[in-house]
Amino acid sequence: MKPRNLTRLVAVLLAFLMLPALGALAQSAEPFEFSATVIAWGGDDDASMVQQEWLRLMEEKMGRPIKVNYTRIPSSEYDERARIMLNTDSMTDFMTTPLFHDVSREAEAGMLLDFSQYDMPNYQKFIEQTPAGESLAYNAEGKIYRLLEGALPRFEADKGMLPNNMMVFNATVFEENNIEIPTTLEGVVEAARKLKEIYPDSFPINTRWNNFNSVYLMHHVYNDIYWDGEVFRFGVFDENYKKALQFLNMLYTDKLLDPEYSLETDDTVKSKLLNRKNFIGINEWFTAPGDYTRAARESTGDVFAVTLYPDTKEFGKSWQSVQNVNSYDLSGWGQFIVDSNTKDPETLVKFLDLQYAPDVIELITWGIKDVTYTVDENGNRAFIDEIAKADDPFTAGDKYGMRASAKHRPGLQMASDSSAYVAMARQDYVYYDGKVHEEPLEKSPYLTELPYPNPDYMPANFDAPKISFTVEQGAEAGQILTPIATYRDEMFAKFVKGEESFDNWDAYIENIRKMGDIDKVLTMYNDAAQAYLKQE
Repeated sequence: MKPRNLTRLVAVLLAFLMLPALGALAQSAEPFEFSATVIAWGGDDDASMVQQEWLRLMEEKMGRPIKVNYTRIPSSEYDERARIMLNTDSMTDFMTTPLFHDVSREAEAGMLLDFSQYDMPNYQKFIEQTPAGESLAYNAEGKIYRLLEGALPRFEADKGMLPNNMMVFNATVFEENNIEIPTTLEGVVEAARKLKEIYPDSFPINTRWNNFNSVYLMHHVYNDIYWDGEVFRFGVFDENYKKALQFLNMLYTDKLLDPEYSLETDDTVKSKLLNRKNFIGINEWFTAPGDYTRAARESTGDVFAVTLYPDTKEFGKSWQSVQNVNSYDLSGWGQFIVDSNTKDPETLVKFLDLQYAPDVIELITWGIKDVTYTVDENGNRAFIDEIAKADDPFTAGDKYGMRASAKHRPGLQMASDSSAYVAMARQDYVYYDGKVHEEPLEKSPYLTELPYPNPDYMPANFDAPKISFTVEQGAEAGQILTPIATYRDEMFAKFVKGEESFDNWDAYIENIRKMGDIDKVLTMYNDAAQAYLKQE
């Protein structure tokens, strides 16, 4: 035996012999205890196999017992309840923020721990591997007041595009009535009118989450501050934003848009689609139509198919709601903060940094090696047949409780290997080339063969300069933008429902300008953009 191999064998044997002692040490050491507020997705995470293995691994890595006192809030209630916790200064030691929450106010108030003062080797490696990672992670003062959710790539670097949200059509109803699934926005309206005639008690079009981002993207605009390729601008001031609202007002007035769109929950949207009260989902999570199709098997047998947002005569290819799954990513989908008054910040930061370690990510996402997945001689992972070959792999995975399954989010949900979602992808129904294809969307050539990045579908805002503000700048921008956003949303509903005339549009814009110095905020954005671009 070669000396190097002998040394390695001895080291492995010594480590094996020391395991009982290490376990005894961990059990005799003082427990590390902290509180955590996270999103619950429906499964019993505390009892799951992967959660228990995660806890064992963390105790091994930390060398002491671990006790996490969880507050688990259902996803549908999370943002509202988490905001209340922040507004009443009643946060737990660790918290997931509301979606895309700006933490400047809390940072300025001294509520948040600054992670930049601690050594975080695993998180730092994620920053280094993520495009523009430093600009994403640090503010303008070099502080880190929130950690970002990390994801490993699931597609190739230069090919494959994955939208978050897409259009959905009841393909069965379209086929029964000899209506072709439209590929243009004008065709969507025409189809909706035909369906309204055939099903007069229906409202053919609905949306999810009271969200019309799809309509904005089809009109090549946003309803917020966005990068147009040269400067940041406020989308509400664009003529295209007005056109988007006029389009929605037409749908509402002609009873093509469900008037309850602002009240819909995930369950009511699903129920209306399954009961043929709606036929077109104008903004759907990309995997939901497959769920609808499976749910309809015992009733109507309807098939629900997804497509990209349709083209328009005026704007050509619609922008798509594309997510970065082609590289390492630190996204704003998940943000994590720590109370500045936490009892033992150094230990907690060490614990959080471990959530970005490769073996922890693998456990959280894939589960337990040789129990839930295998690894071949080339290092490729695959779920066991019980999961991979199930009619619904995500639900089959719930038996074990890994992150890639349907209802479980073990650990602290801070980082994942997104390729596992592709490995577990179930059948979807995708409309392209004039017919419905039964195949997993994330494996469909409809998306996987698209070049990345794809300028026909991806707006300039996708690659916007990464803006870093000081705490004071962020707080000032928030003070100006918050009342403007509230007013914008109130007036949106009035314009769409016809309660406010578009003849008053100029007065509406003037009122926004009177509410706060939006131009000052845009100057802040564009100055920060120029500083970022000079660093590239």
